[in-house]
Order: sequence, then structure tokens, then C-alpha cells
Amino acid sequence: MTLRRLSFLQWFGLVAGAGLWFASFLGGLGTSQAACNPGSGGWGIPYDTVELAIAAFAVCSLLAAELASIAVFRATRGTEEQDPPPHGRLHFFASAALLSNLLFLLIVVLTTIATVVDRTCHQA
Repeated sequence: MTLRRLSFLQWFGLVAGAGLWFASFLGGLGTSQAACNPGSGGWGIPYDTVELAIAAFAVCSLLAAELASIAVFRATRGTEEQDPPPHGRLHFFASAALLSNLLFLLIVVLTTIATVVDRTCHQA
């Protein structure tokens, strides 16, 4: 695999997890506001369906980021984190992305379960 492709996969694997978690969080927050706001209550937004669609997209994309991290980690498995760039850097960031993507995947799944199981709107 070329160094350019490895570098792209490394950055995708490292940055995509946090970006997708944040995007799914904002999407869920916006959907919740739109479903619970009295002014937009008449729109009939299916909260659970929208939340599950956002989560499905985030989970599939996070799995792609994890696969990209695995590909870079396997391509640089003979190097150490302290080796000179670019291979040492690639291996270091791929190692970090392997763990962080799993954590973000867990956060997205647990947040989705919590928001779908619980009531959406709690009016005082």
C-alpha cells in the first residue's frame, strides 16, 4: 500500500470517530428539540426512527474508520511508535485510533439505546 493511501486511512481512522460521535450527538439533540418543542409538535417527527437512522449511519461509518485503523496498523506492524516518521507516526496514530473508535462506537450505541428506550419529552 502506498504511503499516501496509508496516510489518508490513518487520518480518516483517527478523526472520523470523534467527528461522527459529535455529528450524531448534534443530530439527536436537534431531533429531540424539534420533536419536543410545542411550536414544531405538529410536524409529527418520528423521533425513534430518526434517532435510529442517525445511529445506524454513525455506527456504519465508525466501523469503516475502525477498519481503516486496522489496515494502517497491520501495514505498519513491523514499526514501533518511536520510529522516525512517517511509519512511526502512522503506527502511533493507528494504535490510538483503534481504541478511540471502539470507545466512540460504544458511546453512540449506548446513547442510542438510552434515548430510544426512555421517553423523549419530559414536560414539567
